Parts: sequence; C-alpha cells; structure tokens
Amino acid sequence: MSNNQSPMAGCEWIANKRGWSLLHGNVMVEGTSDVAYFQLASQLYQESNGRKMLGVDFSMFAAGFGDEGGTYGISERFPTLFEMASLDLDINGKRRFRVIALVDDDKMGQAAVAGITRGHRKIMECQSIFKLRRSMPRKSGSQKTLLQRTKDENSNYGTLECTVEDLLPNDLIEQFIQEMPQAIYRNADLRGSGVHRYWTDDGKRKLLQFVEKKAKLEDLERMVEVLQALRSYVELPPEGI
Repeated sequence: MSNNQSPMAGCEWIANKRGWSLLHGNVMVEGTSDVAYFQLASQLYQESNGRKMLGVDFSMFAAGFGDEGGTYGISERFPTLFEMASLDLDINGKRRFRVIALVDDDKMGQAAVAGITRGHRKIMECQSIFKLRRSMPRKSGSQKTLLQRTKDENSNYGTLECTVEDLLPNDLIEQFIQEMPQAIYRNADLRGSGVHRYWTDDGKRKLLQFVEKKAKLEDLERMVEVLQALRSYVELPPEGI
C-alpha cells in the first residue's frame, strides 16, 4: 500500500509521540498548570488587543503530564528536542522550529538549568533555557547581556523563589486564601515587593480554577509580559500577531 505523505522526521516525530504541538517558536514548560495560566493570559490579551501570542506562531507545552513533567521531564526531554531542532532545517538551511525551555526559579529549577547547561555545550541560560523570573526583559544584545539584565532587574528579590503563581497579584491571592486557607502549608517568604507562597497540591489546583473564573487581564499582566519576553527569545514579534 502506497503512502504519498512524507514521513515524519526529527522534531515532528518526537512531538507526535509526546503529544506536543510544534509551531515556528516553541517553549517547553514544567507542567500543564503552567500552560493553563499562560493560555488564559493569552486569551484575555487577545480579547483586549486583538492579537494572539499563543497558538498561531508560538506554542507552549508541558514536558509531560503529572510525574512525567516537572524539572525531571525538562532535564530528560528538552536536550533531545533541542538537538533535533538544530538539525531540522528548511530548504534555505534555516531551523524550522525554534525551541526554548522555561523552568521555575526554585531549587529544582536552578539545579535543572545547571545540569542541562553543564551537559550540553550549545544550551545556555538566557539563550535556550530560562528560569521564570518576576521580571523577564525582552531579548536585546548578546546572551551575556540578557543574563545580566535579568539579574539586575530581579536584584530586589534576592534569592526569593519564583513559580507561576508568584506572578499573580497579592490582592487576588489573598481573596482566594480567605476562601481556602488550607491551600497553603507554611508562611510565605517575602523579599522586596516579592512574595513566594507554599501551596499544597490541592491548593494549586483550586487556585488555578479560582483564577480562571475571577481573573481579569490586569491580574495577569506579569504573565503577559513573560509571554512577550518568551516570544522575543525565539525571534517572534513580542506583541503577538
């Protein structure tokens, strides 16, 4: 039986196996809740501005579902995808897919970035792999310049950890905590104007549901800014299309 379709190769083959949707620009994140938050930010942004940041030229997908995701999923799967993308070229010799990774700026994420960059000479922080920060400047200049700018713009937060929930405004989070105080299991850490909270697994799930029902565009402003920065890192228009 003949098949006129070209066989899948490289990035497309592994993406099909993993359930990832590849576009020209792509970012691998730790888990499905990260994707859900940024998709919501993209949706509200589009409703207000008429421009899309996800789904047309830029894809965001989780390294895996449940235990298959997280920093272990990033560490196991991103280098392979990155290597395949470096070899998957169009007829003009340019990469068909640009891929980067984004991890939480916590102990696990920091260890993942250190391990991946140490084990792969072409994967560098603030070029192909990024830690989620409260302020993520857009791409300008060299990798070293962006790395230094990122450090400078977040110096007020010191070593305070950052996860996607930390990008939400305090008033929205406090409203949720009043309704579900058992969602956190220890006191929050504070540094400068930043706050890092410790959520139970159920608390994280319920917070996402709460945000999906209650959040307005202004509540997700920091997530929109992160999306704009990520788009710039894969050389797409930051404001969307």
